[in-house]
Amino acid sequence: MKKKETYLGRMPSVKNFIKDDQASWWMIGIFLMAVYGIKVFSVSLSHDTEAMIAVPEGLYDSWYTMGRFGLIFLKKVLCTYVFNPYIASFLMVVSMLLNGMLWTYLFDWIGGNQDKKPFISWIFPSFFFTSMIVTEQSGFLLQAYEVNIALLLVGIALLCLFKVFAGNGKMGWCIPAMFCCVIAFSVYQSLVPLFTAGAAICFLILYDRLAREEREHLTFKTCFLLIGKLAAVFLASFVVYQIVNRIVLFVLDMETTSYISEQIMWGKLPTAECAYNIVRHIYRAVWGKGLFYNGANLVICLGALGYTVMRIRKKEPCYILYVLALFYCLISPFLMTVLMGNEPTARTQLLLPFVMGFLLQYLVKKIMDNRKIIQYMKWGITVLVAFVVMQQSLLSARLNYTQYVQYEEDVHVANKITDRIEQLNFGAIPEKPVVFVGARIPQKNPSCIDGNQLELIGRSFFEVSFGIEHGTWVMHNFLVTQGYPYRLPKSKDIQIADDAAKNMPSWPDVGSVDVKDGVIIVKLGNQ
Repeated sequence: MKKKETYLGRMPSVKNFIKDDQASWWMIGIFLMAVYGIKVFSVSLSHDTEAMIAVPEGLYDSWYTMGRFGLIFLKKVLCTYVFNPYIASFLMVVSMLLNGMLWTYLFDWIGGNQDKKPFISWIFPSFFFTSMIVTEQSGFLLQAYEVNIALLLVGIALLCLFKVFAGNGKMGWCIPAMFCCVIAFSVYQSLVPLFTAGAAICFLILYDRLAREEREHLTFKTCFLLIGKLAAVFLASFVVYQIVNRIVLFVLDMETTSYISEQIMWGKLPTAECAYNIVRHIYRAVWGKGLFYNGANLVICLGALGYTVMRIRKKEPCYILYVLALFYCLISPFLMTVLMGNEPTARTQLLLPFVMGFLLQYLVKKIMDNRKIIQYMKWGITVLVAFVVMQQSLLSARLNYTQYVQYEEDVHVANKITDRIEQLNFGAIPEKPVVFVGARIPQKNPSCIDGNQLELIGRSFFEVSFGIEHGTWVMHNFLVTQGYPYRLPKSKDIQIADDAAKNMPSWPDVGSVDVKDGVIIVKLGNQ
């Protein structure tokens, strides 16, 4: 690549960009409020948020051991270290809107669409942020705002890198790009493959622009060098992240937790079972099976593959790199699945709606640019896409509503339990330890999502228990958020409660809250 030759030219005015596409921002804002408005206008706590309020330092220490030092860094820089659920919800929605604008700006600049504004820019952000997967991730309110800021940093990093390698920027722009990558990777590890997919997406857009404008830059050597430079910066950023992470752990005298390695099933399950898990996840995700996967994914994938075949038949210069980039976009959401040998939790699969949202907008744009398709059909496709996003938004809003209803019920149950404890006549906050045994089946109204379909968001604090110690810790932290800082039990107290609970009735029967050998026992149900 010659130093003076550029593909992209100057970046467009941000002010004009925002002004020219106001309709898209309104569309994105409407969908965001439809899904997340309940979180902004009503304060409720979801899982892990209770620990953020009750024992913040303990939770922050666990993030260090998971390699997420950037999350704590952002909380301190953004002044959200002391958690406030309302502020977290409000800033989360604002950062989602900013992300929509930034990624749209990036795609438009690389694609050369500054002077041509078809009403489709809202599709990618709306589809992505209203997906059930992002909604599940956003349900963990203690990190939702910061994860969105990290996603914003990934977009900024790609903006800087394309300015250097395909624009008129100087090499110095690589420094802020690497800084953004390191922070983003250390906030949430799922953003590591998302960066690579984002780079592949940007390459697809740039390739289309060079092919459309018949630039002399569209050669195998030029494109391969661009990909190589992006890969080099990515690898350098990942290495720096690993080095900084080791330094942080060394300074804090901590060790990496097994939280991530425990999820890798290779060597723990038969190879055939791991292979089955991989195929099963791909099938469920693409065919839209299950609560968190959209049935439109299959249509999007088939459309992308069909369009790729058309591009291959055109025999454009170095089309093989275009095909490989698009193929990587399609397989990238399942790289974590292959690594783990198992289906990841929904909240870690951000890359799936990210890629599907882009491909949906990408295909719609190709249809809009086709002069052979009549205008009425184009409007019909736009309405159909809006319907798909709306349908997804309604389901995601239902998940947030389920979480809100469950929180309200948990508060009601907590009030009853604390009343029972007070009736033991040991004071409002007894000096005796309180142990919770078993779990309670929650009661939801018919508008809520069935509990068998949920992962974690929407489940009761009194329902999630992997044992007496874990359940007591979760329920204790939740009661702290309600103003009841009960004393945590020791190992011998847990054993006493386990033995005594075998002869106790379950909540809410009389005798389900009792004291035995100096330990207050609340039996919610059988283990």
